[in-house]
Amino acid sequence: MARVPPDLIERVRDAADIVDLVSKYVDLKKRGQNYFGLCPFHDEKTPSFSVAPAKEIYHCFGCGAGGSAFDFIMEYEKIGFIEAIQWLGEQYGIDVRISQEERGNELFPNLYELHKEAMNLYHENLFSKNGEQALSYLNKRGFKKNILKQFKIGLARDSWNILLTHVKKMKYSNEVLEKSGLFIKSEKGTFDRFRNRIMFPIFNTYGKVIAFGGRALDSEDPAKYLNSPETVLYRKRDNFYGLHASRQHIREKENVIIVEGYMDFLQLYQAGIQNVIALSGTALTENHAMKIRKFTKQVFLAYDGDSAGIDASIRAGYILLKLGIDPKIICVPNKMDPDDWVKRSGPDEFNNALGNATSTLKFHIRTKMAHSLPAIEKSDFVGEVLSQIGSINDGIIRSELLKFLAQDLGIDEEDLLKKLKTQKSKSFQNPVLDIPEKVGINQMKSKIQRAQIELIKILAGDNLDVRQEVREKIQLDYFHEPILKELAKLIIPLYDEIDYPNVINKFDLKDERKMVTEILMSDLDLSNVSSLISDCILTLKVHPIKEGIKDVRIRIRELEEKGEDPSEAIIEVAQLQQELKLLSI
Repeated sequence: MARVPPDLIERVRDAADIVDLVSKYVDLKKRGQNYFGLCPFHDEKTPSFSVAPAKEIYHCFGCGAGGSAFDFIMEYEKIGFIEAIQWLGEQYGIDVRISQEERGNELFPNLYELHKEAMNLYHENLFSKNGEQALSYLNKRGFKKNILKQFKIGLARDSWNILLTHVKKMKYSNEVLEKSGLFIKSEKGTFDRFRNRIMFPIFNTYGKVIAFGGRALDSEDPAKYLNSPETVLYRKRDNFYGLHASRQHIREKENVIIVEGYMDFLQLYQAGIQNVIALSGTALTENHAMKIRKFTKQVFLAYDGDSAGIDASIRAGYILLKLGIDPKIICVPNKMDPDDWVKRSGPDEFNNALGNATSTLKFHIRTKMAHSLPAIEKSDFVGEVLSQIGSINDGIIRSELLKFLAQDLGIDEEDLLKKLKTQKSKSFQNPVLDIPEKVGINQMKSKIQRAQIELIKILAGDNLDVRQEVREKIQLDYFHEPILKELAKLIIPLYDEIDYPNVINKFDLKDERKMVTEILMSDLDLSNVSSLISDCILTLKVHPIKEGIKDVRIRIRELEEKGEDPSEAIIEVAQLQQELKLLSI
C-alpha cells in the first residue's frame, strides 16, 4: 500500500495556507478574525462557510463540511488522502514521493508529467517535417513563431497511437493513462484521443499543463474543436485558457478581456493586448466569475460578432453581475471574431471599441431592438430581463438596473417592481430544496452533551489561563460521548499552541471530522467563563449520580416484585441522594 512519510505530510501541511488554498475556489471576505464565503459543497445564497486562518481549518455552518486543508481538497476534488497530499505538494513546490515501486500510485505527479510529455511531443511535431502543413496554416492565420513557442502550440499527427507508443516507454500505470483523458479505451483497444489536430495546451494558474484543446486540420471533420474531458486535473467550469500568462497584466490593468477561443486569445496577446483570457470550450459559469473576482471586478466581454456570440455575451454579463462584477460588452463587427478582427485591423480599432464598450443591459436592449418591439413582445422581453435582474442579490445593482430599464424603455418603475415581485412569488411557490442533511453538534442537544462540548470549546480556545483552569478541575471520566472523550483526550495534554488540523486528522470518519471541526470553530463567550466552567462540571458530576439513582430504583422494583428485601438498595439510594445534595450546595 502507498504510504507518505509523516515528516513529508507535516511539510506539506505547514506549507498549505488554508486561506490561500480555499480562496482559489471560494470568494472569501474577512469578517473579524475569520474569512467567510459561499459554501462550495452545497447551494446557498447567504455565506455560511468560514475559514479560520489562526486554526488553519474551515467549517460550513450550513451543511457541516469542515476540516483541514487536506479535507478541503479531498472533498472538493473527490480524491483520497494520499492524492490530496500530492496535489498540495504540487501547489507548494514540495516533491511528494512514495517509493519507486509504488510509482503507479503517484497519481498527480504522474498525470502532470504525462501531460508535459504530451505537450512536448505535440510541440516537436509542429516544428518537424510532419508539421509543415499545420505550421503553414498557423502562419497564414498571422501567428508568429515566438507566440507559438511561448504557448507551446503543437500538432497531434494523423495517427491512432503515436502518443500512446511514446508514453508506454515510461511505464505509466493503466490508472494514470485512463485518468489523463488523453486516450480513448474501446473494445478494440486504447487509442490517442487527439489526431490530426493543432494542439493548444491548457495550463493551470501555476503554469502546469492540465489539458488540451485540439482544432481539426481536416475541414470535413465534424468536430472543429475537441477538448480534453474533465479529469482530476481539469474542470472546464473552473479554468481559463491563458490565465497563467496574463494574470499579472490583469492585475496591472485592473481589468480583464474575456474571449471565446484559443486563437482569439493568441491574436490579442500577440498584438500586445495581454490582459486577456479565453474560455476553454464552455460557456462562462459562476465558478469562472468567482475566479475572475480574485483578480479584478472589471470585465470586458469580446465574444464572436454573430447571433450565438451576442447571446452568449449577454448571458455571461448577467452571471458576472450576480457576482458583483462590472461587465461591459465590446461590439465585435458582425460575423467576425476577435482573431479575424485584430488580424485585419490591428489592435488600435479593438482598443477604441474597448473604450466604447456597453453595459450588459444596454447591449441587451440594443441588440434585441427592444425599443421597437410590439407591446406583447416587449412585455416578454422585459420579463426575460427581470428574471435576470431578480436573481441578483445586491440591492444597489438591482435598483440601478431597474432604473435604467424603466428610463430606457419608457416604462413606469412601479410597474417593473410589481412584475418583478409577481415573477419572484411564482418562482417560490414550489421551491426545490437541495440542502444536505446536517451532521454536527446540533445533534447533541441534551444538557450533559452540551456541557461536554462547552468544556472542549474552552480547552481548544486561545486563552491559556482559562484552558489551565479547566484542566485543573476536570477528569477525562467526565466525558461520556465517545467522540467527545477522544477529542478531550487529544486536547487536555496540549498546554501551549494547539495544532488544530492535526487534531482533526486523528479522526478517521468524515462525519467525525466534520463534528470535531465544528466544535473547534465555534465561538465562545468568555465574559462569565468561570461560572460556565462550574456549571458544566457540576452537570457532568451530577449526571452519573442521577443515572445511578435511576438504576438502583429499577433494582428496588425488581426486588419487590420477587418478594425479596430491598433495604440495602434503599439505603444506597439515600446515600446517592446525599452525594447529590452535597454537590448542589
